[in-house]
Amino acid sequence: MTYDQLNALKEEEYLLTKGTRFQRQVWLELRKIPRGQTITYQEMAQRVGSPKSQQAVGQALARNPLPIILPCHRVTRKDGSLGGFMGQDNRQDIKMEILSYEQEHFGSTLTLFADQP
Repeated sequence: MTYDQLNALKEEEYLLTKGTRFQRQVWLELRKIPRGQTITYQEMAQRVGSPKSQQAVGQALARNPLPIILPCHRVTRKDGSLGGFMGQDNRQDIKMEILSYEQEHFGSTLTLFADQP
């Protein structure tokens, strides 16, 4: 499937069979972030009703079973740096590639900063 086909899937076309209630809540909230835009871990925590749980949000995103369909790459650190991707701190290259594709094809208001070593 292509990127566009994966993003066009409706919630009833895939099934989340694992994860805690909180993780599933975070994962499903990801679909509400427009392509080409990002929010912070803190904003995601607020969106799911747990404003002080940004670390738990990061852990949920690291366990995302469908990373393109449920676009965890759209969540960044509050300083604008990328943070990890797919549970790995050294895979920001993938995250940046997907965000760049979205910026190019769907527009964006992103301000990203290079991660500090």
